[in-house]
Amino acid sequence: MADIWPVLTTLRQGGTPFFGFIFDPAGEGQADPVDLRGGARAPRRFVGWQTFFDFGDDQTQHVRPNKRIDTKISTPLFNLPLGAIASGDPPTSLATRNLLRTMTWGVPAGQLIAQRMGYPQLMLQELAGYGVALENHTPLWYYVLAEAERTTNGVTLGLCGGRIVAEVFIGLLQLDSAGYLRLQPNWTPTLPSATPGTFRMADLLRWARVDPASRGQ
Repeated sequence: MADIWPVLTTLRQGGTPFFGFIFDPAGEGQADPVDLRGGARAPRRFVGWQTFFDFGDDQTQHVRPNKRIDTKISTPLFNLPLGAIASGDPPTSLATRNLLRTMTWGVPAGQLIAQRMGYPQLMLQELAGYGVALENHTPLWYYVLAEAERTTNGVTLGLCGGRIVAEVFIGLLQLDSAGYLRLQPNWTPTLPSATPGTFRMADLLRWARVDPASRGQ
């Protein structure tokens, strides 16, 4: 993936779309950056939800298919702005930071995690040339990308990666003492839905009044 799909558009009535890379060096120090970095508020910096979800009618034309998950890291992620790094210190390459984090915290290899979960282990022979057994002792972050690329053709995360992400979200919800999962575990949404008997993200966004129709788009 050489770049990243734009994910922000202006939602003002009559406004022109705003597209940009997730990180662009030209955005450094700008009050209203040309890229998608956070920490900067401006009238045009709102998520164009019609890019991600089908709201029906003429909004369908705006939906862009997601790029598939693979092991090719987007170019901007090799040079993160220091403002996007919690410590504010180099290195600025996300891949390098992931490798250092793996070593610092002793994160188990992807194959070991998959084994403990009872899933098939992938041997990544493209990493064998480095001579340090990365092919069967792969850093978890790379393993998750490779698993998705090889087992789902990049359409979704694989078994190991999908379970990790799902368990993180579930764990966060379980820790929320004021959340529905703790207080009303059997609760289901009852708001009106475009399709009776279902409740999808587009329905939630309509209820929150951030959908294109509510914003006059």
